[in-house]
Amino acid sequence: MSLSRARLLASAAAASLAAPRRAGAQALLKIRLGGVPTDDTTPIMYAIRNGLYQKTGLDVEFVPTNSGSAATAAVIGGALEMGKGSLIASLVAHLRELPLVIVGNATVWDRKAPYDLNLVAADSPLRTGADCNGKIAASPGLNDIAQLGVLLWVDANGGDSKSLKWVELPNSAVVAALSEHRVDISSLNEPLLKNALAGGKVRVLGDGLSEIGDHYAFGVYFARGDWAAKNADAVRRWVRVTYEAAAYANAHKAETIPMMAEITKIPIAAYQNMTRALNATSNDPAMIQAPIEAAARYKFIPRSFPAKEAYFAG
Repeated sequence: MSLSRARLLASAAAASLAAPRRAGAQALLKIRLGGVPTDDTTPIMYAIRNGLYQKTGLDVEFVPTNSGSAATAAVIGGALEMGKGSLIASLVAHLRELPLVIVGNATVWDRKAPYDLNLVAADSPLRTGADCNGKIAASPGLNDIAQLGVLLWVDANGGDSKSLKWVELPNSAVVAALSEHRVDISSLNEPLLKNALAGGKVRVLGDGLSEIGDHYAFGVYFARGDWAAKNADAVRRWVRVTYEAAAYANAHKAETIPMMAEITKIPIAAYQNMTRALNATSNDPAMIQAPIEAAARYKFIPRSFPAKEAYFAG
């Protein structure tokens, strides 16, 4: 066992000793956390498999969902205690006054390690934002952060994003749609991005998500506000363990590949080649303020607001 891992496990063990002793005597608190089992769930999976949550009195079960929106609906409806999903869905829920609060930052965008880029066909004449005017653009979901990245890049590079025509397109269909000129521009993320570029049928048009900022959270963990208030101490323990696991996962990416390849069904060779997700290690609300401003500017949400409003105050 590496020294860093030993320290992480020791830290979790120490936290369990600091927690109320009834945790060992009574049943563990069950937390069902829903989300899509993608690479950015690495901290959760690592903590579950190494028993780190159990050491603090929590029985965390990851429940796979088809989308972050499905996880959001399940948490609001009470079928799950917690979820993980796109930031924008949580922002919409907050502004609609739905009973949802952000309990932690999850996936972090880092300009130095982009794992979502705007692509065009290799033989496309498009080079600037102005070239994109009137073209057909695609993203995995409408009004998602990938679409926002395309809009921002087009406007920042001399184009008019309002002139784009939009279609929904799953990541698995992007390369064919671009190379066959059925769509002109599309975002694409890992694990497909590196292989798509290596195949030579597409090329990078721009880094749209870095138009929001160099470093920000665009994935979040959430819970119903009433459940979080009732279980405030458990939420704090969950956050502490998750961020300890995130820090470890960020620093030991190679070690987590076999585990995540098994969970995501992404081949190990592809995992070794792809850009890995960066995991948040802080609940700082400032990490989502830039996305809030961008989403409001492009009417993905009705208005801007101070990020702190959306977070669990416990």
